[in-house]
Amino acid sequence: MSAAGAGRFEVDVLFDEIASRKAPEPDVAVSDDSIKRRLMLCGIGLAAAFGALGIRSIDLALDTPAPSYEVARAAAAAKASRLEDTDGRVLAINVPAYGLAINGQEVWDAEEAALGLAAIFPSVDADKLRVKLSAEQRVVIDRVITDDQREAVMALGLPGLSFPPTEERVYPQGRLFSHVVGYQIPGRGGVTGLEGAATIRELQGPQATTLNVTAQTILLSELERAMDRFSAKAAWGVLMDAQDGSVAALASLPDFDPNVPGQSPASARRNRLVSDNYELGSALKALTVAAALEAGVVSLETQVDVRSPLVVGDWEIKDYSTKKAVMTVEEVLATSSNIGTGQLALALGSDRFVDILSRFGLAERLETALPEGRTPLLPPRWGEAEIVTASYGHGIAVSPLHLTAAFAATVNGGTLIKPRFFSNDPVEQTAILRPETSAAMRRGLRAVITEGTGGNAEAMGYYVIGKTATADKPVGGRYLDDGPLLSSFIGAFPGHDPRYVLLISLDEPRGTADTYGYATAGWTAAPAFRRAVERLAPVLGVMPVREDEAADGFLDGQLPAQETPVTQLIMEADRQTG
Repeated sequence: MSAAGAGRFEVDVLFDEIASRKAPEPDVAVSDDSIKRRLMLCGIGLAAAFGALGIRSIDLALDTPAPSYEVARAAAAAKASRLEDTDGRVLAINVPAYGLAINGQEVWDAEEAALGLAAIFPSVDADKLRVKLSAEQRVVIDRVITDDQREAVMALGLPGLSFPPTEERVYPQGRLFSHVVGYQIPGRGGVTGLEGAATIRELQGPQATTLNVTAQTILLSELERAMDRFSAKAAWGVLMDAQDGSVAALASLPDFDPNVPGQSPASARRNRLVSDNYELGSALKALTVAAALEAGVVSLETQVDVRSPLVVGDWEIKDYSTKKAVMTVEEVLATSSNIGTGQLALALGSDRFVDILSRFGLAERLETALPEGRTPLLPPRWGEAEIVTASYGHGIAVSPLHLTAAFAATVNGGTLIKPRFFSNDPVEQTAILRPETSAAMRRGLRAVITEGTGGNAEAMGYYVIGKTATADKPVGGRYLDDGPLLSSFIGAFPGHDPRYVLLISLDEPRGTADTYGYATAGWTAAPAFRRAVERLAPVLGVMPVREDEAADGFLDGQLPAQETPVTQLIMEADRQTG
């Protein structure tokens, strides 16, 4: 027998012996206990497995991501860079977001991928993307994408996609604060408004601004209403605390959505209150009268002869409407007389007139938290003609925020305060007028409402004070008799003890049947001012006052009477300068 045959024989014998053995009798008791233990263990295991699956299902249904360092970091960053209003309502915040990238090394079909992504993202050039993917490049499609875009991309089923985590700057209030809050550009930070200030100053932690959502909503709605009613080209307004310079609301129309600023034209993104200079017209008369009172050359009772045009060089200064032959300084202010105001400027003389403009801050750029700003446009030389025209707001161009700060100083006791936009910024103030001068101006500006051009600005119970301002806009370097206007009303409430200053301006308004065709400030901006005050005052905690209480306030701080006629004062000023 060969060796191989012998081996097979031994194996066969072994299998025969195994097969012939009798299996032992099973222990029934032991077998039942073992089966029970095994079933119990299986049951516990299945229960644990299904329990884990249930918990995971609930977790997925609620879409609650597992805690991670990235989530915590994003939450901390959002809190650190948040802008809030005075009540803690969010104006700007960082939120976690996703971008989109595609790796050409993993792409199977470059043309299919390029066409699919271009259909979702219109800004993507399909041909250029195909070339890059064919070259196996990694391409960032967008830094931030929406949830809908992400779902659409995932539905394409393309290989090589990634959604890198990032942060998106979001403005929950939309257009409401578009100009004053501004917006950011990825990679550059804030470029306009308070966003620009936050980037420049590297502010840390949540920033409380002086802005108020409710006040801003009211101001913007009244601007929109007036702009629509009078078919104005643009409109703007600002509400500022007269005592500490806090800006509660600032709006410029047309506006834009800071979440998608590129969808609006550049003209809509311009903040007209700080970025533009304007000849603001008769509002400057309030500053001229204040300067004359402060210098002691006149009082509110001083007589001014306005029966004839004021001739200065080759210029003849006239009034918009017929006035009394002789008026007091208070009446000059109330009726907005160019002739009378020009005489006050001449009585002051060039040195004192230019000095008061500088003291009011109208000779240099207004530095605030807003990065935008313009230096006022002043005459290159100050002759008689320049002084007279500047006294009633022509030939001198300043930003609306400049005017607001200067007017506040006129009525708040004589303190020039820099406008503030962050609550923790210090109050920067300079005394420029005597309290008595400011008290006299409050009485004179009240006469604008009760006896003069601002009757339509009256808000019952608040005894408002203010000044109409209708400025001719130059066309081709010339002023036309029926040319476009810039109509404004600037005032304060309550008038006897001003807490807030409010400016309302309409650019190129058109008269209506209700205004008898007039587009001047008394018919357009003044009513908008009244409605805004009536809505704003209760929100700001300013309650109506009794007539006797207001009267006592207006009578405080009397200036001594000055009886010398203004014509004689002008001659004296000429002798001093000549």
